[in-house]
Amino acid sequence: MIHQFNPDMAPDTDFVPGALAHLVPGNRGRMLDPRRTPIQVLSLKPEIGVFVCEVLDFEDRGARWELPFENVSWFQFARESPCASPAEVQTIEAAAARFDRPLEIACDPVARARTLGRLEAQCRHAGQWLESASSFLRSGARLDFSSRDGDRRLWADLKGYLEPLGAWVIEDAFARQFVSNPGAGECVKGHRIVLAELGLAEYQGKVTRDPDAFSGAWSKSARGDHILARLAFVHELFRRGGVPEPTLYRGIATNGPPEPRRGSSFVSASFSRDVAASLFEPAGATAHGILMRQRTPCERLFMTYLETEPMNRQFREAEAVLLDQDGGVWF
Repeated sequence: MIHQFNPDMAPDTDFVPGALAHLVPGNRGRMLDPRRTPIQVLSLKPEIGVFVCEVLDFEDRGARWELPFENVSWFQFARESPCASPAEVQTIEAAAARFDRPLEIACDPVARARTLGRLEAQCRHAGQWLESASSFLRSGARLDFSSRDGDRRLWADLKGYLEPLGAWVIEDAFARQFVSNPGAGECVKGHRIVLAELGLAEYQGKVTRDPDAFSGAWSKSARGDHILARLAFVHELFRRGGVPEPTLYRGIATNGPPEPRRGSSFVSASFSRDVAASLFEPAGATAHGILMRQRTPCERLFMTYLETEPMNRQFREAEAVLLDQDGGVWF
């Protein structure tokens, strides 16, 4: 079994749709994903309009997510759950209204051209580093997608490459957050905004909530340096590994008709057909299911499970994270 699942989970009739009044510390609910991941509300942060919840089961058990108040509609709660008072709900509504505002950033062709020039220079540096310092390449190993396990030598290589560039702290935190829940907190959102400003991927989402999202070690400049360094490492690794167009798979299950992505920045896929099929199945669980295969230029690769150690912890999905390209239902 690729993903954990509770075959004895309670029926949806035992729950009610999530509402702002259910954001009471201690309340237990479930995500409206196919396996109904159970969570518990831990606390509220009205100053930035989020609630903190803990995942109670499955691979990510114990993870804590900060989610926007308005995302409570993605959950259901036990019928007997206590509700917040009218005054408390009013406070939550006011906080949600302050931050539930859209933000769109189109890709500027001039910024993109400038960024691609920087990326080309970074790729030259990454290529030289890999040739001179990579323990993976020195071993004569080949990129192997037959297993859902990454390569420890590549984990060490990535750290050895990023640390001197001052990008490892960002890498470690970003990868751990992306694996757990890219929509929780501002870590991944901040990178999505910087990607758009670099001209690499359009952003359509919401405004930032955390006033420190771009402060200190997480400045836009530092985030941009991490993005380019990481892209360069993966691109040069795959080129030297003789895999300029890896075959990737995506599985999608949805209750509504599949719709084109809009400014999603990142697209998750897998090197494993079995993983994609597990997201596509089981038949009947959702109204629609899509399973697709595509050869994808390595220039779109941002992260893969081969060099990213956090992708080999609680989840083993042989994941590839791509830069979004012109939307679309598939890749």
